[in-house]
Amino acid sequence: MVLAFGTVCMDRLRRVASLPVAGGYVEIEDEQQLLGGEAANTANALSAWGDPVILAGNPLGISEDANLIRESLAARGLPLLEMAKTADNQATVTPVCDIYVTPDGDRTMFGRGFSSLEHHLNLDAMPWDGANWFTVEPNMEKASRQAARMAHARGLKLYLMDFIRPEDPISEGSFWQSSTDWAGHRHNVQRNVRWVRELVEQFGCFAVLSDGPNGFVAGSPSLPVQAYPPYPASIVVDTTGAGDLFRAGMLHGLDKGWEISDCLRFASAAGCLKCRTFGATTDVPTVNEIQRHIAENPEVSRQYG
Repeated sequence: MVLAFGTVCMDRLRRVASLPVAGGYVEIEDEQQLLGGEAANTANALSAWGDPVILAGNPLGISEDANLIRESLAARGLPLLEMAKTADNQATVTPVCDIYVTPDGDRTMFGRGFSSLEHHLNLDAMPWDGANWFTVEPNMEKASRQAARMAHARGLKLYLMDFIRPEDPISEGSFWQSSTDWAGHRHNVQRNVRWVRELVEQFGCFAVLSDGPNGFVAGSPSLPVQAYPPYPASIVVDTTGAGDLFRAGMLHGLDKGWEISDCLRFASAAGCLKCRTFGATTDVPTVNEIQRHIAENPEVSRQYG
């Protein structure tokens, strides 16, 4: 059982030919409102693959956007525990992420309502029972870090996403993941290998640092830190949520007791296939599609060990 704690929001995705220069103008080609948020993206994929998962996150407030988010979750059979303080849900601003996607699939994000979420959060409502994995991202600042410490104290296995501060609660034996959007060095494999090796030596964790089309670097105290190639993508429509699908792929394998190399293959292929569609929670690649993509690319797969 995976307990996914973190942000759940409305993503407003807009396709644009390019981002405007300062003071400029760009026409929006089309727009969609979709379920988003890092915790929701990961839990949605796990649920689609048939993995037991609990989604616990921020209160959504009372608004049309909040109702659309709840309806989208219900349609997926993925209930959300909104961890609001008593009577605080009504005061919460529904978090919305405006995402602008360019033809290369890259995305630029603007958020509203995220900075105040943890002020309405009740960590005492966390549904610990039955979970053996706990995954979290630090968008809710102090609350997310406190939740990670609470999970560790209860003996849950940790999978931390984007915890990049030196004082973050990265415990020995935990799993850590981030991207060069937040850590390391973009487009520099050698420097990223050194960066991840230092992180592993400092915390004793298993670390994954992704670098988009350049693949990722991963390693642990028992697995030498090295660079891994990406699986090829026949089309890249939107990279929104690719890291969350990678995280879900790792948890899918880890919760089943797979070898690390198999977890990495599945996670990498899942993140790659996610990019073929618009939005983080639409058209999640199936387990069979992911396994077929792995089998169809044996040269890449062999480099995973």
